[in-house]
Amino acid sequence: MATDHDRIERELTDLPALESQVQRLSAEIAQWKLLGKGLGNDGVIALSIDDAGPAITSIVNELLLACYGPRFTIAIETQTTLTSGELREGFSIAVLDADNDSVKEFGVISGGQKVWINECLTRGIALYRAQHVQQAFQTLFTDEADGPLDPERKRAFMKMKREVLRVGGYEREFLSRRRQTSWTRLTLS
Repeated sequence: MATDHDRIERELTDLPALESQVQRLSAEIAQWKLLGKGLGNDGVIALSIDDAGPAITSIVNELLLACYGPRFTIAIETQTTLTSGELREGFSIAVLDADNDSVKEFGVISGGQKVWINECLTRGIALYRAQHVQQAFQTLFTDEADGPLDPERKRAFMKMKREVLRVGGYEREFLSRRRQTSWTRLTLS
């Protein structure tokens, strides 16, 4: 019995050191969790998206205007309002159609319109990124996306591509043709 009693007393003597270690580890875990949250979807990523949204929207709308006229504009929303009135991180793209005086979510617009707007969005993001890196890119590579467009809209589509080359300072773009195993080269001239 005395040996059990002695062992228990020794363990109780070590208890303050163990409690101190537990508190230190708990504080470290809390710091790592805070860092994880800060670097997660609701932290730096959300702030980056919030920061980039207006600039990307502006670039995309300039491309749409330069190539297709004033018919389409987009609005990128990076927050949604809950029924409680609280804001939550989100992402949606609203397409405003001046010809029909309507606003639709990007996912529900027609195929041809989706091609135009998606390509302008993709190029807008590329132009935004190109403005924020320390290295200039001279060439773009893209897959064919103009397949469902009629000849008139294909010309407007190619006008948009040339506008991207001009605005981004690119020298050329290589377009992959799905029906062929070749590339088409597009330049400003």
